[in-house]
Amino acid sequence: MNLPRNLQAGLIALVAVIVVGTVGFMFLSDLGFGDAVYVTIVTITTLGFAPGVESLDGIAKTWLVIVLISGMGAAVYTLTAFMEYGFETVIGSDHRRRKKMEREIRNITDHVIVCGYGRVGSMAVERLRRSGVPVVVIESKPDPLRDALDAGVPVVEGDATRDEILFEAGIERARSLIASVEGSSDNLVITLSSKALRSDLPVTARAIDAETEKKLTLAGADAVVTPELVGGLRMAALATQPGLAEFIETVVHDTASEFRIERFIIGTDSAVVGSSLSALNLRRDSGAMVIGVTGSGEPMRVNPDPAQPFRAGDAVFGIGTEEQLDRLQVIIEGS
Repeated sequence: MNLPRNLQAGLIALVAVIVVGTVGFMFLSDLGFGDAVYVTIVTITTLGFAPGVESLDGIAKTWLVIVLISGMGAAVYTLTAFMEYGFETVIGSDHRRRKKMEREIRNITDHVIVCGYGRVGSMAVERLRRSGVPVVVIESKPDPLRDALDAGVPVVEGDATRDEILFEAGIERARSLIASVEGSSDNLVITLSSKALRSDLPVTARAIDAETEKKLTLAGADAVVTPELVGGLRMAALATQPGLAEFIETVVHDTASEFRIERFIIGTDSAVVGSSLSALNLRRDSGAMVIGVTGSGEPMRVNPDPAQPFRAGDAVFGIGTEEQLDRLQVIIEGS
């Protein structure tokens, strides 16, 4: 372990005072080595009156005062250096890490803010990071906060219901927000606050029941997820249609699978505007398959009509490999 120079110097000075003090007492009095060491240490630490001091003469007593002053000076200097070292080691490193993280968060753009790093939030963060999406977590509880820091996730410590914390997480630069704290009322407040600060920010909120889901929707949440309901539906599918459930799990949730599902928005200058699926043959040109289309305020059209023309602003959902989806994006979104 490398000690700082001031602590090394203090320790050396303290040892030197003990050695020199011991030698001085041995030469200036009739004390033996053990008694001289004892008298020196007791004098430096001011722990009490050492036996044998009463027998010292004038010169030895003068030496006692010199040892006392120099020893206490060395001891105080060493103790101060040790406390500085302890502060720097225990608190300073964490302080530097937090400052570095604050700078990192200020430079993050087009990220997802995840409020709450519990079971649901941590899984969302893991999936987003695995997909290459930048993430900023807001957490107030010590244990989840420590877990997020240990995982190397940029974290803002604080209450996500407060506007200043949302701004600290970069809400003005974020692409979306996930409200996944444990309290339903907090998720409701987070949704309301987020929409008040940025009405165009997509918000996905966690609900615990149907009643909370309705309230979150009324508060402006763009999507509401009830983990218990989703889990129950998945279990039912596995029990009744295991083959179908396995296929969906592989495509949607299996990170080892090469297939992905992506959403693209048709640009106003896109070449597909006014053309239909049958006329474009996107499967041939990109390799990806279009599995759904929806317009603004319209329900999702799964397995869309191949003869219906695309419109600017429509959302197109495709499935395929990363390379196939990249080619589909170029065709759909235009330049």
